[in-house]
Amino acid sequence: MDTAQEADAYPFPLACPFTQPPELARRRKEAPVAPVTLPGNASAWLVTRFDDVRTVLTDERFSRSPVRQNAVREQRRAEPASGPGQFDFGAGLADPAAHARWRSRLGSVLTPQHAESLRPRIGQIVDETLDEMAVRPDRTAEFVSDFAYRVPVRVLAGLFDLTPRLSDRLQGWATRLRGAAPSTAAFGEAMRSLYEVAAELVARERAEPGPGLIGLLLSADREGREGTGTMTDEELVSTVFLLATAGYESTAVQFANGLLALFQHPVELERLRSGSVSMAAAVEEILRYAQAGTGFAGTTYTTEEVRLGDVTLPPGATVLISLDSAGRDERRTDRPEVFAPSHGAPHHHLSFGAGGHYCLGASVARVELQEGFTRLLARFPGLRPSGDPWRTEFTRNLFHHYPRELRVEW
Repeated sequence: MDTAQEADAYPFPLACPFTQPPELARRRKEAPVAPVTLPGNASAWLVTRFDDVRTVLTDERFSRSPVRQNAVREQRRAEPASGPGQFDFGAGLADPAAHARWRSRLGSVLTPQHAESLRPRIGQIVDETLDEMAVRPDRTAEFVSDFAYRVPVRVLAGLFDLTPRLSDRLQGWATRLRGAAPSTAAFGEAMRSLYEVAAELVARERAEPGPGLIGLLLSADREGREGTGTMTDEELVSTVFLLATAGYESTAVQFANGLLALFQHPVELERLRSGSVSMAAAVEEILRYAQAGTGFAGTTYTTEEVRLGDVTLPPGATVLISLDSAGRDERRTDRPEVFAPSHGAPHHHLSFGAGGHYCLGASVARVELQEGFTRLLARFPGLRPSGDPWRTEFTRNLFHHYPRELRVEW
């Protein structure tokens, strides 16, 4: 392989993120593990095939620990006097053994059955958000701000059983986080506000466990439930922090990208409205087709020499995975460039990761997306885009591409 020729600048330019750049298809065919040049002229390896991406997600020789350690260093550089309350971005859980213990404890409580038990409350949250949209006399809304970014933070408040005061503070964190990029200082301020919410919640639940997730974890500890172990305050704060950061913007982006994909395919939208396509299948296809990530969220580093496909990666190599490309892998999915909600299935994508990095909140996210789209389309049967959905302007941050705004009417 001519690695110099393969080291293209990454991320690749995009028009609509749902139409992937031809560079990804070429790499899947010819160079599925190959170098790229990142902003700032740093070097990395980009992995594009489904099976190779899954290997990176499941093989412990690919570590995320340096990513979290770098985040801590950047925050301390930006805020050197922030003191002992500074959060470590979950770095304490990045060690494989600590991470496995934490996943075992959290996974004993945050189960698919628990997610299903939340469905009525999530449905209520969606309906309340739709009520706020429905009262507008002009019968229009800006879907990204009015729905996509509102529902996930409200679901998180319900998941943790936050008091109204803490719910307001969590909303403040979400607002600051969305407006933080690209300022490191603003991002640090947003993360500090989330740390304060998490610390106060854990202290309250430690004194008297309630029905929220942290209370359930503490109750499991007190009952000595097999496989749960005992979680420290630091681990519980990390749990709040990691689930909030993973479950807020990623779900908001899927709402925005998913509705846009449906608007771009009106025949499929009508099939979904009519009930001829199940919402469960449609959500899986949205996760595959309209993921629109940058690859930076899954940045890992090799801890030793690793053979991946036909390439030997040296120790300390920066490795990016393209979940979007994995979802378009011709070896995995028939007609991967076609948006086909009826064909959606969990095994067609890796949007929630795999193995030890499979998202423990995936079941909650699926319920949230299913309830969100189902109730949105039922409440506004004439819902349509205000403009040409193929001319939607996209914005991006470090991790996602999504519509800058998506005006809708009914």
